[in-house]
Amino acid sequence: MNTEEADHLKISVAEKTNPPILSTFTAESDSGAIKQDAAAEEPASQMTRGKMINTFIICLLQLLNFMDRYALPGILPVIIDELDLSNLQAGLLQSSFIVSYVVVAPLVGYLGDRFSRKTILIVGLTVWSLVSLAGSYMTTYSSLLALRCLGGIGEATYSAIGPAMIADMFVGDTRSNMLAMFYFMMLVGGGLGYITGSGVAAATGSWNWGLRVTPILSLISVFLIIFFLKEPTRGESEGSRLVSTSWKKDIIYLLHNRSFMFSTTASVALVFVIGAVGVWGPQFVVLSRKVVLDETHTFEEISLVYGVISIVSGITAVIVGAIMGMKLRSKYPSADALICGIGMLLSAPFFYGFLVAGTGPLYWIYILSFIALWFINLNWALVGDILLYVVVPTRRATAETFQIMSVHVFGDASSPFIIGLISDAFEPLINSDSEDYRKYTSLQYALLINPFIQILSAALFMAGSFYLLSDRDKAKRAVADGIARENASN
Repeated sequence: MNTEEADHLKISVAEKTNPPILSTFTAESDSGAIKQDAAAEEPASQMTRGKMINTFIICLLQLLNFMDRYALPGILPVIIDELDLSNLQAGLLQSSFIVSYVVVAPLVGYLGDRFSRKTILIVGLTVWSLVSLAGSYMTTYSSLLALRCLGGIGEATYSAIGPAMIADMFVGDTRSNMLAMFYFMMLVGGGLGYITGSGVAAATGSWNWGLRVTPILSLISVFLIIFFLKEPTRGESEGSRLVSTSWKKDIIYLLHNRSFMFSTTASVALVFVIGAVGVWGPQFVVLSRKVVLDETHTFEEISLVYGVISIVSGITAVIVGAIMGMKLRSKYPSADALICGIGMLLSAPFFYGFLVAGTGPLYWIYILSFIALWFINLNWALVGDILLYVVVPTRRATAETFQIMSVHVFGDASSPFIIGLISDAFEPLINSDSEDYRKYTSLQYALLINPFIQILSAALFMAGSFYLLSDRDKAKRAVADGIARENASN
């Protein structure tokens, strides 16, 4: 541990006894920690009833947030037609959550490393639920956009705190499994958002009702937090309690953590693609059916199928990605970053195929979409795990905030707007008397930037793999050396 890191970290110990693993921390034991040897864990002591309840609540928040986020794309063509919107305006509805997110997220990251995380969750989620519910009653574009701008409060509240609390409760493969469940809920929530948004809107005859399901469920989740969530001690799973340092020192630490920075920039590119596909994918399929004069498939049916594709590809890929990481990292310590890079690289040609096959048989569009999403979804649990084992416990909420804010600002908050802007710019240049063909082709051209961004993401993940081992070593040693020093002083 270098002098700078020693100055940044002030460490106190939960127990005055010498933990056998950490107090005998040598180069050999460090290598074993880097490989995350599951034999060093005690799964029975980790899987308590209280920890499972905490994990359930955290995962529920993830599910509800993405249900709310993707309820809008599930009914977007209806809103476009009813409010007579351009693609740029429609894209802004999905991107607008970033306005509140960039204001609230840094504050939550700072407070989440220093004060009661349970209180932060209660306040933030209550405000978010009420704002989202109010937004469902808006009937004009300007009023709907204004309240959608406040939609980032929910994710800003729990997204940094949730994974950090999971890291405080679990270590090793158990932590990987819990993180896989957390990111798995993101994908299930996105799929359910398509389904519930379009389904409820179709059943009630009003798109406004499609936006009211998740705010009501979110208010219920606040009561679960109040009565059942038990906040873990920071750094509890590592056997130590680290005292937080200044926000400036935290940011400097993160900027010098090469594994973290490569993983974050690669994730920005990844989430850019996910945001573009999530918002414009169903609309692209709907327009493709209009171009080929296929009226046998309704928008509700397409949204339902797209939701199922998102859920199934997410479930299977997250599980497979987590298992691959756990199985391979003992032999190949950089396996997590390499799996992410290879997944993005393999996804790119299938996403390209999805776009060029738009006017072909519908089943080919669905198959290519499923495969492209499956390879992308391999990454979610692994990216989260990388952050947690290369960053020390007292900086994890700040690191989560930094990473998630980056991927939103430059990723899924930007891509719907950018794709809509490019599409609108191309549409007047397309020579056709058919408005549907012009809209379809211009959207296709705009979405074609995504395969190139996927290749960029793959390169960044693979570059980060070269630093993963050393950065993980530093994070492990920061905790272990501090404990050994404290024990020696006593």
